[in-house]
Amino acid sequence: MDGSYKLESFTDNRESEVNRLKSQVDLFYQREFELYKKIGLRNGMRLIECGSGPGFLISNIVRDFPLCTATAVEVDPFFIEQLNKSSLINGKKIFQVKQASIYETELADNYFDFAIVRLVLEHLKEPEKAIAEVRRILKPGGQLVVISNDFAYHLLTYPSIPELDDMYRAYIESRLSEGGNPLIGRQLPVLLKKGDFETINIEIICVHNDLEGDKPFLKSENVNISKSLVKDGFLKKEILETLIENWYKMLQQPDHVIFRQLFVISGVKGAKTAVPKSKTNENDSKITDGRPLNFDSLKGMTSTQQVSELGIFFINKVRAIMEQQSLEIDLHTKLNDIDIDSIAAAELSSIVKSDFNTGISISDILQKYSINDIIRLVINNSGTDSSVRPNDLVSKSGTDWLEGEL
Repeated sequence: MDGSYKLESFTDNRESEVNRLKSQVDLFYQREFELYKKIGLRNGMRLIECGSGPGFLISNIVRDFPLCTATAVEVDPFFIEQLNKSSLINGKKIFQVKQASIYETELADNYFDFAIVRLVLEHLKEPEKAIAEVRRILKPGGQLVVISNDFAYHLLTYPSIPELDDMYRAYIESRLSEGGNPLIGRQLPVLLKKGDFETINIEIICVHNDLEGDKPFLKSENVNISKSLVKDGFLKKEILETLIENWYKMLQQPDHVIFRQLFVISGVKGAKTAVPKSKTNENDSKITDGRPLNFDSLKGMTSTQQVSELGIFFINKVRAIMEQQSLEIDLHTKLNDIDIDSIAAAELSSIVKSDFNTGISISDILQKYSINDIIRLVINNSGTDSSVRPNDLVSKSGTDWLEGEL
């Protein structure tokens, strides 16, 4: 499969990588399992793990929930060998093994109750495609749990080791170059929502050496990954050597800390519903009803018509952006007086730029501008009617020059 997890890029020693993956599962498992149960995993469910690797996680779950009908999906032939071994205990098959891509599992529609995708999406070129495939094989009401890293929030130490940041930057650059995304943790709620999952939730699982001990952390880290970064030119050898030295010094401190976290995002497969069409606002004028308002629309209008149409257009836009159709606002209201936030201001600035090729700073919107001020900028920049005067933009009553009720 295309993506950034390839055994040869992670390690020269496959067995060492298998041991690292086992230690990584063991480090988080108890907290993960409790969270899976909180999300909805029950004994007896139809469970699937997509991208199982050697199968340590699914083996643990089936051990603790032996009535589950479990399936492990994996594409790598080496890991398939490991899965086939771990799926047998005393000659009994404790879970099924399926060699397939997470993009195309070849499994039945609407079958599984609970799906786990652990530390997989961050390595994929097309995570949206993988999410869509997992949704397909889940029953309506079935739950997806995605566990992921975000390497801006990875392993931390006390005393701090500056070279860790250098190593993580190198790792991010390396995986991005291969089609992965080590920063995907922060994006996953959005990706699940776009993938038509509902009831989306995010949790963070934390582990700490004062609670777990040092050994589980040390086993779950592997210097072979850092060596590969050096070999591939992403990390300087001198930085790695200093990192190892400082890591050793950190461990000698009696109050040293090793801390790590994982993102856990869950969602429920609901019935797919069509997005309702937005109703036309009763205040929309003929030019803003179904057609974009831009420089071409303004041509041929009188200055009063231009101001009127722009006033209606921008008041409706502000109401839509603020998601308050009944918002009381006129042309002279300072936008900061209606508590416009930075995201709404950025969206309004983008509309003015894209529709009217007129630059307006977000800070001006947040601090001092009214809709009148925006209209003045647009008309002065449009060149559509050189007769427009400042007085055309100001009404004594604030509304009497507008056509229609605002």
